[in-house]
Amino acid sequence: MIDELKKLIEFKTLPENKKKNEDALNWVKSGLPKGKKTKIVKYEGYPSLIVGSDNPKICLQAHIDVVPGRVKDFSPRIDKENRLFGRGSYDMKFAIACYMDLLSEIDSDDVGVLITSDEEIGGFNGVKAVLNDGYDPKFCFLPDGGDDWAFDEKAKGVWHLKIDAVGKPGHASRPWEGDSALRKLIHFLRELEENFSSEAIHKETAESTINIGKIEGGDATNRIADQAYAKIDIRLCDNKEKDRIKLVLKELENKFEGVTIKEEVFGSAFFCDLKDPYFEIFSEEARSVGRRTRSQVAHGSSDARFFSEKGISTMMIKPKGGGSHSDKEWVDLDDLNNFSIALKRFVQKIIK
Repeated sequence: MIDELKKLIEFKTLPENKKKNEDALNWVKSGLPKGKKTKIVKYEGYPSLIVGSDNPKICLQAHIDVVPGRVKDFSPRIDKENRLFGRGSYDMKFAIACYMDLLSEIDSDDVGVLITSDEEIGGFNGVKAVLNDGYDPKFCFLPDGGDDWAFDEKAKGVWHLKIDAVGKPGHASRPWEGDSALRKLIHFLRELEENFSSEAIHKETAESTINIGKIEGGDATNRIADQAYAKIDIRLCDNKEKDRIKLVLKELENKFEGVTIKEEVFGSAFFCDLKDPYFEIFSEEARSVGRRTRSQVAHGSSDARFFSEKGISTMMIKPKGGGSHSDKEWVDLDDLNNFSIALKRFVQKIIK
């Protein structure tokens, strides 16, 4: 399993490199037991690997794509604490290595695997497209959240908006003759921010949050800007929050002449039912390898939201690791072994 994970890290599977992702998925296929039913499907050119039937009792899901990194991030290394460093080690190629190991020991039509290649850019041509095309598991296991054996009970939704502002140009020495798009945009954003908790900027919270990711406009210091735009990232604590914020946006759009709003990305919030008996079964297997589960609220989004939207119960939990999307991404190999054992026992119990 560790050798497979190291090899997976060496594949530079950035989402835009569709050929490299397909090469990596074909390598995964080649490492599965002979006779295993597999197929690679593509949506807008993004490849996904489906192992087993289209309606398994349990789907083991993962994404093979990663965020960009330095050249050395794609060369895995193990330190003296038996931690494996490398891009994708924790987000989330460790899961693919676990699945390959599991399928070498468990041969059942009730177990399916789905590996996609566009999660880091939204998952719309991966999990969403596959589900919309009829893939229908009864349950999904997706270790793309739930750090250090914590079930993700909830995960915030994501909403990306572009705010455009149009003004009237003029000379900077005579601002009264123009109408600055930048000034208008800044005031719009300030009033929008007032509708979110100010505490959420300074400390962790379960409330909805807003981040102004980019502002651009104008073309010269001594000219009144006639064009400007901002891109914002809103994380929604629940799916009702979008309706509340839409009303705020509409009021502000009416108040600030020349401002328009465009939705670029939306992903609903994720929820799971921890009373589902599968969660207790997994917790039992975690205890059998010396680990205890807990629950948490996640601030980031993942492909789990697409399963949740379809009413498919989804479990998100990971072994010990850290540094996702950073230059020091790692997974604890001793704990990964515990996780792999617990996962195999869990799958064996639920497919009986």
